[in-house]
Amino acid sequence: MMTSPEILLFTNSIICGSIACRVLLFRRDGSQHRRWGGWLAYLLIVVSASVPIRTFYGHYTSADWSELIINAILLAAVLKTRGNVVQIFKMSRSR
Repeated sequence: MMTSPEILLFTNSIICGSIACRVLLFRRDGSQHRRWGGWLAYLLIVVSASVPIRTFYGHYTSADWSELIINAILLAAVLKTRGNVVQIFKMSRSR
């Protein structure tokens, strides 16, 4: 039976793995390539994919509610933009 800290750790790993998968599977479909967006996506994939890997090997031993909520909000943003990290940071220029 899993305890509460283990459930948080497992849930955080699932969320981070989902972030990595969604960004990794993003397709541009003819949209303009932005170099900084590619690097940002690469960094997000590496960092978020490391969480489930480190959890599996026992090097990531604790997660708390604040970390879980931040990662869940990031996952929601990534899903909303269909994996396009540039859209997350895109600012409207209308005045």
